Amino acid sequence: MRLGRLWRKIVFEAPSFDLLDLHAEKVCEAVEELGRLLEDYIAGREVDKAKIERLEHEADLVKFQIRSTLPRSDSFLPIARSDLLDFLWQQDSVADASQDAAGLLPLLQVELTPEMKEKLEEFRQKLLEAREAYRELARRLRFVLETGFSKEKVDLVWELINKLNVLEHEGDVIEGELIALVYRQEGMDAFTKYHLIQIMLKLGDVLDHMENAGGRARIMTAR
Repeated sequence: MRLGRLWRKIVFEAPSFDLLDLHAEKVCEAVEELGRLLEDYIAGREVDKAKIERLEHEADLVKFQIRSTLPRSDSFLPIARSDLLDFLWQQDSVADASQDAAGLLPLLQVELTPEMKEKLEEFRQKLLEAREAYRELARRLRFVLETGFSKEKVDLVWELINKLNVLEHEGDVIEGELIALVYRQEGMDAFTKYHLIQIMLKLGDVLDHMENAGGRARIMTAR
């Protein structure tokens, strides 16, 4: 086996890269579950956050494994170790924010207006679109790290990063519209308004951390 191929085998088949992909899968499962819980919340059904709490915990366990198996030297990685850890932190924060948002949903039963339901459903769809884009981004990033930083492969990663940026912006717009709608509810008490706004802010955090992880992926693949 040629020295270059042997070196790639040692580096890219390290368990850290398998675990990074597994972590991305757990994080995206948490976002998907948040979307399901939002659907229940909009419909006025009971919200059971047990599954999303389990997924966030599983993501944490994988994160700890990655940190313990990651080579200590940049010499054994295709990118800077610090950049990879920054990416991991943002990716893990997606699951954390998903759990935080889900935790708020069942705390107060709120009678949503039709307009609120419509806006929340719009945001839910953006969340699920971003989840699909992020999962594909994680797969393509893994492929780049394993096979090299050719322009064609990096461009595919950056295409998804740009898509996440657009989805985050569109989510911000919906978030602002919903918050303004809440403020306009004259018959709603101040605490209920505060609760709904906190939900929207936490939901916005999920998209923010996806976008931030994409930004770290851009740094890692910039050449």
